[in-house]
Amino acid sequence: MTEQGKLTRALIGFSAVVIAVCAVVVTVKVVGTHPQRPLLDQEAVERQASAAVRAGKMSRDNVFCPTAIEARKGNKFECDVYVAPGESETVKAEVVDDQGGISMSKL
Repeated sequence: MTEQGKLTRALIGFSAVVIAVCAVVVTVKVVGTHPQRPLLDQEAVERQASAAVRAGKMSRDNVFCPTAIEARKGNKFECDVYVAPGESETVKAEVVDDQGGISMSKL
């Protein structure tokens, strides 16, 4: 009986360790999985901001927009477009659909 008791206790202890490891693995999977929204193309956003200020000229030079802008309808942001040294104009932008369409207007 003593041998059988030791074996039973060892199996119970081993089972507890296996259950604890499984719980940790499941927790890490659940916490680590979160849907990530697509981001806007940084270059395209800066070219569009340039065009809004510079009469259609789509150069990214001296255009500063936030990075990692989510393509989420209603998301608003601003870009600064430098037209001359020390002289900038601000462009107000809004994401108009979840596919990344944006609307821009000069302030």
